Amino acid sequence: MKKQLTLLIVTASLLLVTCKKKSGSDEPEVKPVKLLSRIIEVGGFPTPTTMFTIYTYDDKKRISTIKIGGTTTITYSYHGDELFSIETKFEDNKNVVEVTYENGRPASVAYKNYTNGVLKNQRKKGFLYTGDKITEAHVNESGTVMAKIFYRYSGDNVVAEDSESDFVLKKDLTYGTKKSIYYNSRLKYNISIEGFDRFSANELLSSLMKYDNGAELRQKNTFTYDDDGFPITLLKEYTFETGMSAGTFRYTYEYKMY
Repeated sequence: MKKQLTLLIVTASLLLVTCKKKSGSDEPEVKPVKLLSRIIEVGGFPTPTTMFTIYTYDDKKRISTIKIGGTTTITYSYHGDELFSIETKFEDNKNVVEVTYENGRPASVAYKNYTNGVLKNQRKKGFLYTGDKITEAHVNESGTVMAKIFYRYSGDNVVAEDSESDFVLKKDLTYGTKKSIYYNSRLKYNISIEGFDRFSANELLSSLMKYDNGAELRQKNTFTYDDDGFPITLLKEYTFETGMSAGTFRYTYEYKMY
């Protein structure tokens, strides 16, 4: 009887050790994260329209596709851990952006625009760094610098973006203390190749764009948030320097755990 009891104790101990090894294996624990899955946008004048934007992700929790309004599809591709290209298709048009790297950091991006499969134009944007942040970008077309863009930061947010081309545009941005809708899918470097800011960590509360002809465009954002600090609704209001409305848009944000 004692031998049987001893055998049971030894067997149970071995099972516990085996379980501990499995649960404490060398493989890192993959924790689910909250990622943006859908945007519902309502806007337009005089008759508001509703548009849906759907996000999908790969197994590394990186954006894989974005589908906008049923007419535009954006596809992301990666080489290893690095973003390689973004391809946007709409109607007979296709835009491709490809990123090149030097020493693990984005060095430049190449833009190519196609219509009916024919390359119509292309340009290149190169980056200059201060420390580990991109503070200047030069846009080249046919060997000529067409524009220069200067960035300023506060913490993990872009707070100013000034551009010089055929005209001068100065843009000042103000942030809150909650999260950006892209908080868990942010880019490490501010390469600015999407139609939205996926670098800044916090939510944008307002922006002011000033043109060299004296015109201004103001943007005011009013959010509601979930318990984790992610925006769930947004009222975006635009006004000109005269105070006249330049448009109002409403957004609802939906998330999933991946």
